[in-house]
Amino acid sequence: MSVAEIEAAVKSLRKEDLAQFNQWYQEFLEEQWDEQIRQDVQAGKLDFLLDEVRKERQAETLRPFP
Repeated sequence: MSVAEIEAAVKSLRKEDLAQFNQWYQEFLEEQWDEQIRQDVQAGKLDFLLDEVRKERQAETLRPFP
């Protein structure tokens, strides 16, 4: 299916079906984001954040997370 075909299909959805599709798509995007974060963590791409937290904790300048 092409993007144009998907766009046409989405535009033709009834209001209720569009709401259901939107809910599914938002969940899909969140799952994609979560997977990207998992991959980045495993690859060590976020290690710099952990290092920053450790330094702030050692310096006792770490603020509580809201």
